This record gives sequence, C-alpha cells and structure tokens, in this order.
Amino acid sequence: MAEAFTGIDSLGLFLSGGASNYNPSDSLGGSISSKEIKGMSPVWITSIQGLVIEDAVYENGEGSATIIIDGSGNAIYTPPDGVAGSAVAIAEGERKVLTGDDTDKAIRIYRESDKDFLGQADFKLVNRLNGVISMSTITNAQRVSGVTTYRAIFVKAYTDIADILAWIETDGQATYSLAEETPDSNGDIQTISDEFTAPVGLAWVSAIADSSAIDLCDSPGISADETVGLWIRKVFPVAGVVDIKEQVNFFIQFVE
Repeated sequence: MAEAFTGIDSLGLFLSGGASNYNPSDSLGGSISSKEIKGMSPVWITSIQGLVIEDAVYENGEGSATIIIDGSGNAIYTPPDGVAGSAVAIAEGERKVLTGDDTDKAIRIYRESDKDFLGQADFKLVNRLNGVISMSTITNAQRVSGVTTYRAIFVKAYTDIADILAWIETDGQATYSLAEETPDSNGDIQTISDEFTAPVGLAWVSAIADSSAIDLCDSPGISADETVGLWIRKVFPVAGVVDIKEQVNFFIQFVE
C-alpha cells in the first residue's frame, strides 16, 4: 500500500489571476500566478544572500527561528520553541525541505545562484491573515445581510501524485465548500468578474473534515508540473457573529 503524506515537498499551492498576480483578492480564476500561497510567513531580522523561504507549515508555530548555512552549503533549521534538525546539503538552484529535530516542523527553502549563501538568518514565523483561503474581512453590512464570496487557486505537483484530498476546518461562523476544475489545454480555468459571482458548471463539496474531503485527481493521478484548479466558496450567514480573528485551516493530503 502506498504511504500517505502531508507536507510541502511534493505539492505547491498558487494563486490564480495571471502570472503577475500577487493579490489574494484578485485570485478569481484564469491562469496560474507565479505567487505561491504560504501557510506561514517569515519576518526577517537578519537574512542570508541567496536564501528564499518558500513556505512553512502550520506545525512550526509562531515565534523566532534560525537557519544556519555553513561553508559547504549545508543548511540547519531551528524552529520556534524547538531543537535544531539535521544538516541538509543544498546546491545552487535547488529547493529543499528543512525540519527541526521534530520533523513535523518543516519549511521549504530555495537557494538562488551566484549568491554568498553563508551565515545565520534570524526571523520570526507568523500566521497569515486574510489570505486567499479565509478571504477578506467581513464588513458590518455583510454581517447583517450575509455574504457569499469565491476564490480560485491552483494545486501544482512537484512530483508524480496518485491522489489528492483537500478540506477546510474553521472555528468561525462562515461555512466553506470546495470544487475542482480541470484546466484547459492552456492550463487555464474560468474567470469570474468579481468575488461575489459564482463560477459555473462545478460540483461543490462540503469538505469540512478529512472524512468529507474533496478528491482532486482521478486515477492514475497527475504528473510532475501538472495543475488542478480548486475553487473555494465562503458563506457567511445572515446576522452572523463576527470575531476579531477566526482560525481557518486548509488541509491537503496526498499519496505519491
């Protein structure tokens, strides 16, 4: 039996809205963006030339972290409130996953070419707010009348993937549904005119737990560099109660 994984080394999540789109609010379909969606974000204190942190999983937790690069190009990661992991060799133009001693605390880094890539990077990891998954802040008028909004992202395979499951869990009043759209021959999905306009021809799934997750690829799966379009629908109820901050967790599980 194939082993099931959850991680950041085999799949990437990207905004839609065209290659140059960096705004989650404009992630409304069309072609894939060059902007990858991050689970957590680094706030740099001291950086290293040539080091790019591409993503960090939620299990890292918020707080101070470090990456040390030695003279041989080996990277050692110490996560927030954690212990340093094993050294990982990374060559120019490569991306690698680093973990602490607790391997659930993982980040993905990229080494740019022709840069010094040496020393110690100090940074803080923070949770992202109002991203493409949670969408924009609810206004008072929308709270009173209720509102439904939509976003589209792309799931991209870095290696051959047999199966992908996705779901969203939240502690807030809003409910979420997911729908898959297969890109056309140009790699595009449909585009909606604004966040309040529903995409057409989709089968929505109330994917609120692993037991009700949406399946994003049919047998035999997808190959490296292929993408799947994923639409997200957020429904906020009439006269709902808005918290200052609501936790919205997006889960994706895959089988290689």
